[in-house]
Amino acid sequence: MHESVTKFIDDNLDNSIEDLKILCRIPSVAAKNEGLEETSSLVEKMLKDVGLETKVHETSGAPVVTGWIDVGAKRTLLFYNHYDVQPAEPFDLWDSHPFEPEIRNGRLYGRGVADNKGDTIYRIWVLKAFKETGTDLPVNIKFVVEGEEEIGSVNLPEYTEKNTDFITADAGIWEFGGAGIDGIQEAWLGLKGIFFVELEVERLVRDVHSSTACVFPAAASRLVWALNSIKDGNSRILIDGFYDGIKPFTDAEIEAMKKIDLHEDLQKKEYGIDEFLNGMTGDELKKAYYGDPTANICGLTSGYQGKGSMTVLPAKASCKIDFRLVEGMHPDDIHKKLRKHFDDNGFTDVKITYFEGYPAAKTPVDHPFVKIVERANQSVFGEMKIHMTSPGSGPLYLFNKYVPMVSIGCGDHLSKAHSPNESIVVENYRKAMHRIVAVIDEMSRW
Repeated sequence: MHESVTKFIDDNLDNSIEDLKILCRIPSVAAKNEGLEETSSLVEKMLKDVGLETKVHETSGAPVVTGWIDVGAKRTLLFYNHYDVQPAEPFDLWDSHPFEPEIRNGRLYGRGVADNKGDTIYRIWVLKAFKETGTDLPVNIKFVVEGEEEIGSVNLPEYTEKNTDFITADAGIWEFGGAGIDGIQEAWLGLKGIFFVELEVERLVRDVHSSTACVFPAAASRLVWALNSIKDGNSRILIDGFYDGIKPFTDAEIEAMKKIDLHEDLQKKEYGIDEFLNGMTGDELKKAYYGDPTANICGLTSGYQGKGSMTVLPAKASCKIDFRLVEGMHPDDIHKKLRKHFDDNGFTDVKITYFEGYPAAKTPVDHPFVKIVERANQSVFGEMKIHMTSPGSGPLYLFNKYVPMVSIGCGDHLSKAHSPNESIVVENYRKAMHRIVAVIDEMSRW
């Protein structure tokens, strides 16, 4: 591996962390449309400062920032990242200000340090290390950094559909990853799709006294009955045709799954549960983790939520649901089936607002780039677990026809992405830079 490059990384670790803090101080919250223009400009400057040509692509939403350098190499490596973050609320659950990152006991805390600004910065700093040490890059590099991943990448297709040549590469590193609950590094080869909706019922023109529940319709009860029709007691989704067309695991995926230990006892202890859903364990649990779609209630809203009692019959009730989709499913199809399900079951009054959705995508587990990442990780971290897909979602489907992607990063199972006190281990961040240097080195010999 390039020793002068890794030495530069180690010698300038504090400066790299400072760049990460600068990026994290901007509350680039896509859900609120805050700070996106400012952050995209900063990301472009950072890419330009390490020697890349850059361009800011306007969309109907947040800009997409790209950077590239063509050194005439045989192979091209693409990085996908995003500069937007989740909202930081509730602020009172943070031990330090979410947008004033600080290091405590070897961890850097702040909104976005794990998802996904930490990965963005350390990848940029790897290129800075090559440039500042005068070391020739042995592969061509491309960056795609978007600003709406946390709201479903709703406008990213505007960019990808017009720039298929740019997003075509020999291999790519996706946004996230890190160490699992056992401390072993993990790589993710795919992402589930998502279909996110809000359901709303309105039965009265205004809230009324709860004594009138004997004669007036109740929006909250109506919504609960509608929700109860979606799943049975074993969480089997009852929407007609919901499971149609799901692709079965390949033989290679089944073999890869056998090698995975989900550390069931550790997870039960970590999350305070006695058993997994329906008492699943072993192979059954693995198959569900990697291959089952979901219908999850993210939030319920109706009536009085404050302290004490308030006897009211709410006029409205709403909830937010995310459906995680697997290969062979499409959000537009599930949207139609959900509407039909409610209509057929007498819930024509349930309004559906479709917020975001996209299908699942995966890189084959036997792709040669997977072995490249595995070897690079071995030289820095040691053992690595290869997951055929993540239970989470992302817009991988926009890229997987043009570039095989592997997702690795600087997080760990305590990073609390999307939650208060989001953090990364500084040492993992440092070693993640070394791993990218090793990936570049391995890829040049591919």
